[in-house]
Amino acid sequence: MVENQISGAPLRVAMGGRALLTPLTGIGQYAFHLAQEFVRHGHDVRFFYGTHWSSSIASGGGNASAASLASASLRTRMASMAKRFARRYVPAAYRYMPHIEQFRFDSGVRRDAAPQVYHDPNFIPFRFAGPTVITAHDASWVRYPQYHPAARLALLRNNFPKALERADRVIVVSEFVRDELISCFGARPEKLRVVYNGVSERFTPHTAEQTRDVLSRYELTHGQYFAAVGTLEPRKNLHAALDAHARLPMPVRRRFPLVLIGGEGWLTESLHAALVTSLNDGTVRKLGYVSDEALPVLTAGALALVYPSMYEGFGLPVIEAMAAGVPVICSNARALMEVAGDAGLLCDPSDIAGFADAMQMLIDDAALRALLVARGRKRAGLFSWRRSAQETLDVYRQVIV
Repeated sequence: MVENQISGAPLRVAMGGRALLTPLTGIGQYAFHLAQEFVRHGHDVRFFYGTHWSSSIASGGGNASAASLASASLRTRMASMAKRFARRYVPAAYRYMPHIEQFRFDSGVRRDAAPQVYHDPNFIPFRFAGPTVITAHDASWVRYPQYHPAARLALLRNNFPKALERADRVIVVSEFVRDELISCFGARPEKLRVVYNGVSERFTPHTAEQTRDVLSRYELTHGQYFAAVGTLEPRKNLHAALDAHARLPMPVRRRFPLVLIGGEGWLTESLHAALVTSLNDGTVRKLGYVSDEALPVLTAGALALVYPSMYEGFGLPVIEAMAAGVPVICSNARALMEVAGDAGLLCDPSDIAGFADAMQMLIDDAALRALLVARGRKRAGLFSWRRSAQETLDVYRQVIV
């Protein structure tokens, strides 16, 4: 994981853009930062948004910044709203939309100069006559199908094995995911390329003065809360974070609340039921999805990140917290061990007492906090989106003939 300068002749790249249309979580952030690096360094990138092609980079709508929204075309913003509407109100969209989208994809490819390579960053590509690259972020729907909506399970089960076979190269975001694809699908190792995610330069240490304006919006105090970052969904194992935090003495919980930062996901009924008491007494705060401007500040202002996920392909909030100079308590899921190295406190996802003890230790032990911050900053320095973009471009060049 060595920093590289982006080099080589400009390429004509077709890139799947559907993950860019909804508020940016893990895969959306991955697609956005790669696209931004490609465009910044002179590559000709066109994005397919399901309804149309565009040369503008969408940025998730919702709480995206005004500047980023202004850079996206009106048509792209309308596609973003249409996607959000379909996901919420048209459950059958998973079944029929791929056929309509394939027609629109083909129409755009025929009209314009043919791309040299097509990359879909979100598992399943459209059919394309030229070199095709896909990114697989995990195999969680195979290992933990109970954590996924039925429509998504059907989509992935019906389409991903064919996509894996059809793609010329498959980018995976960790060695763990590489092993998962070989184990679960018999993927050919020679087709797989590990390209680690990066970390945005916005994630950097902040002083209390620098975080004050953002934290004041949420009535938070710098260094006096635990952050749990991620979409609210079963795989993130937020019940463990809640139960561990609840083991701390009430005065400690009031002084160091647990702050949930992430949009509403799926299958969250039991989580919301478990949250009622703690939300009412103020020991847990639920912020929902926050903007790309606010997230690095909220991360940097935390005493620690708590990330007890059952399963990850990479675990972007872990490396973002380390870059922000924040200690990390995370599960020992294999990908998180790969990413965090020796820079975090790792617990079994079911070890509630272990997570609680780790929280209390970080409250009490300034020397431990300083050690983890130093290790984390060093670890985060190994990851960058520029390096990810360079290695992704290298994969493209391997398949272009």
